[in-house]
Amino acid sequence: MRNRNTQKFVILEAKYKSFRRRLPNKIAITLVNFFKRNFKVGGFVDRPFKKWRKSRYPGKRGTTMVQSGKTRRDIKKLQVSPRKVVVGIGSHNKYAEIHNTGGKIPITPKMRRFFWAKYYETENEFWKNMALTPKTEIDVPQRQFIGDSKALKTTIDRMIIKELKHALQ
Repeated sequence: MRNRNTQKFVILEAKYKSFRRRLPNKIAITLVNFFKRNFKVGGFVDRPFKKWRKSRYPGKRGTTMVQSGKTRRDIKKLQVSPRKVVVGIGSHNKYAEIHNTGGKIPITPKMRRFFWAKYYETENEFWKNMALTPKTEIDVPQRQFIGDSKALKTTIDRMIIKELKHALQ
């Protein structure tokens, strides 16, 4: 009788260790999918939902924050270990942080030349106004797509419970 219980315990322990080994990667995949979904719904999924402000950029294609899809595709697992899971965007995407946190970017002479070129190409007053603006900075509103979220914590908790139940069956 005792030997049978020991066997059951050893099997249960092996299942639990397997669960612990797979869990960080499953959490990382859940995080990546959750953050990418923010682009599809047009805001940061949290309680309450934070919808992104519409862009006023006249050359805009697609929806807000999705022109080419590069930033969304750049969301990846950066580090996965038993103690730590890091999901984000590498340092090569220089626009992601300013969009996620909001802030100001300086208007450079090169940008003013670009605004004039766009004005001559399209005759859209927006570009002329941008070229002639006395401002020295452009205010970029926060359009958060990565960060802490109550909805995300709930999703992770449910996924862990589901995976643990599945592993210990």
